[in-house]
Amino acid sequence: MTNESSSELVIRRLYQVTQDHSKGFEHQLLELLKMGLERFDLDIAILSKIDQNKYVVKYCVTPDEVPLNPNDCFDLNATYCSMTCNAKGPVGIEHMGEDDALAVHPAYQAFGLESYIGIPIRLNGQLYGTLNFSSPTPYPRMFRDVDIDALQLMASWVEVELIRREQEAQLKALNKELHHLANFDSLTNVPNRRGMHQTLHKDLNRLSRSQGHGTIALLDIDRFKQLNDTYGHQAGDDALVAIAEKITQSLRDYDFVARFGGEEFLLWLPDTAQEECSIVCKRVMENIATIGITAEPITVSIGACHFRFNQFKPDDMSKLIDNIISEADTVLYEAKAQGRNRLNSVTKVLSAD
Repeated sequence: MTNESSSELVIRRLYQVTQDHSKGFEHQLLELLKMGLERFDLDIAILSKIDQNKYVVKYCVTPDEVPLNPNDCFDLNATYCSMTCNAKGPVGIEHMGEDDALAVHPAYQAFGLESYIGIPIRLNGQLYGTLNFSSPTPYPRMFRDVDIDALQLMASWVEVELIRREQEAQLKALNKELHHLANFDSLTNVPNRRGMHQTLHKDLNRLSRSQGHGTIALLDIDRFKQLNDTYGHQAGDDALVAIAEKITQSLRDYDFVARFGGEEFLLWLPDTAQEECSIVCKRVMENIATIGITAEPITVSIGACHFRFNQFKPDDMSKLIDNIISEADTVLYEAKAQGRNRLNSVTKVLSAD
């Protein structure tokens, strides 16, 4: 086989392996390692990661009698890959035992690997690890330029794929952060109005299908302007953070809290009627009163709207949510007018009539 036809075969085979995206990176990488073993007629294939002076096996293909597994760790200087890293390029050795210097190498002494071909893998200009193939049997011929070309082609794909996977992970992390910023209040770290509406839309759709019930309550900090004027706006921010924490700690696992705006929070208590709501809200108010930011206990007023679906399926869920919140706001205003530090409630039956 000519060098040209051999190179064409490697390129074609590499294309087949690397285009099989549906089976994932691990499958592709293992197939590439198997392809390298066939190409070089060797027994052991490894993609390693170099972590300081540690050589960590990331992926490997070995005969059954070779006890090597992913995450196995070795001293880098005790591996042939230390030579590859120092060479900063491909290294091919056909018969270690014939070289006096290599015959005393720790890897040869420990594992008796006679033949080896490897290349550094770089990620964003930094050493990531090595792609290497080896065997306890001496290589029957010299490694040729076409072998180095094949190794470099495989290493190039690994490097590109590692970069792509790193960028994909960074993009996912960024999207997650952006999602959090879009749906959570930056000060209190509870959902904001956008996050609130998403949760309420989903949960009220569920309740409308099952003709269930629930409670939406608005909580407002009493005399918050006075708190800011007396203790400063930083103390006001600290109070908002502490109150959000106390509310979260007071709610049940399936309840929900969002910052509605300013000094107001919205509580969503699914499958909760008036009596249960009173228990939860009393616990919230008692826990908030333990906050020690001000000389006097911080108090809150709460307006709750209990509702249940009765043969009713809303045409406009956003409008329904706004209406329920408006009902809660009305009784909250009444609680404020009646002296603050109290819970007022209203009940609505959502029916086709």
